[in-house]
Amino acid sequence: MKFVLDNTVGKLARLLRIAGFDTTYVVENDLPQVIAISREQQRLIVSRNSRYEKLALAADFYHVESDDPEEQFLALLSDLNLDLEENLWLSRCLECNALLERVDKQATSGKVWPYVWATQEKFYHCPDCDKLFWSATHVAAMREKLLELKSELDRRRRPGEP
Repeated sequence: MKFVLDNTVGKLARLLRIAGFDTTYVVENDLPQVIAISREQQRLIVSRNSRYEKLALAADFYHVESDDPEEQFLALLSDLNLDLEENLWLSRCLECNALLERVDKQATSGKVWPYVWATQEKFYHCPDCDKLFWSATHVAAMREKLLELKSELDRRRRPGEP
């Protein structure tokens, strides 16, 4: 499942990328651009803007109703019957959506803070925007949040169970 999100759901776009979903994010308020990306790349439009529903060109559209990004995330995954696959978590660049590539630690020498280089063993590189990523405390926090969301998603799919 591939998505294109507009500027009404920016935090949701970030959550989807953290979870490993292929998510294009259009920062500008530009309906024609969002629709074009959706049609050209076969992406589902996700937005709080109900104007897409009225446009025949925006055939693949999911309307987000909640203001809360986590609730948006849970509703989208639940409604589309999508799973949170742990092996995909943190596999995409949070800035540009490209798939990250593992790089040798030596290749990062001089490109990250000395403390980071001394304390981290695994580094990942974005081939599109050239950013470097590594597992620090923020990654543990993101994984913990995804585990919480996965647990809530599972609860919603098993109604009636405690």
